[in-house]
Amino acid sequence: MATERSHQIDEAELARLADGTLPEERRAIVERAVAESPALQAQLAEQRQALDAVHAAVADVEAPPSLRARIEAERRGRRAAAGSRRRYVLVAAAAAAVVLAVLVALPSGSPGGPSVVQAAAIGLQPPTAAAPARYDHSNVLLNRSESGVPFPNWAQAFGWTPVGVRTDEVKGRGTTTVYYEHGGKRLSYTIVSGDALDIPQGVWRGEQNGVKLWSLQSGPRTVLVWERKGHTCVMSSIGVSRAELATLAAWKARGELPY
Repeated sequence: MATERSHQIDEAELARLADGTLPEERRAIVERAVAESPALQAQLAEQRQALDAVHAAVADVEAPPSLRARIEAERRGRRAAAGSRRRYVLVAAAAAAVVLAVLVALPSGSPGGPSVVQAAAIGLQPPTAAAPARYDHSNVLLNRSESGVPFPNWAQAFGWTPVGVRTDEVKGRGTTTVYYEHGGKRLSYTIVSGDALDIPQGVWRGEQNGVKLWSLQSGPRTVLVWERKGHTCVMSSIGVSRAELATLAAWKARGELPY
């Protein structure tokens, strides 16, 4: 029954449930279907994650008033389009586009370069290239790096398999992001070129295996920040605990993974 109901729920209705525009007469039906379907729960979590990321990104950076007005218009536009199925797009994609607009439109002279929240927002974007292979048959390194910092190969040690990669530039900083999956969950791992980014105030701080770690929440998404060879690394995921992210971040493969 759950599978049958899940087939009757499309992305437009999940988008409308996430942003609050789903009519009451349909809301109860969709919510029941979501409650019975792990797949729909994951899709709805992605929708809400994207919306939360937009709100967090806008709140965390000093975007120009014109851009803030554009973001608000985007939100109103999604509600105004509630009666038209054809005009609906996946909230995650629409929100991701708004996040990128925030990143691109910020003044280039903003102090400190991109923020940690901006770097974490990159992980909301989809991969643009296939997963990197392991480096020279190494069990601990992938054949992908940013600014001389190679990405780890967690497949053998932790079961996290690389599934894709993308590159971006944010406020003049090059970034590379590798996506990993394990047990139906996904995380993004971004390395930012240039000097280390400033850490926001009031975040969790800890240390594991000699690695200093910082963590914050962006809606349901847990964000972990640390440094490798003077560059900022940002990992984020939904449904993966801070403790597990910290274990991955602090893994040095007995010195084979450069820090």
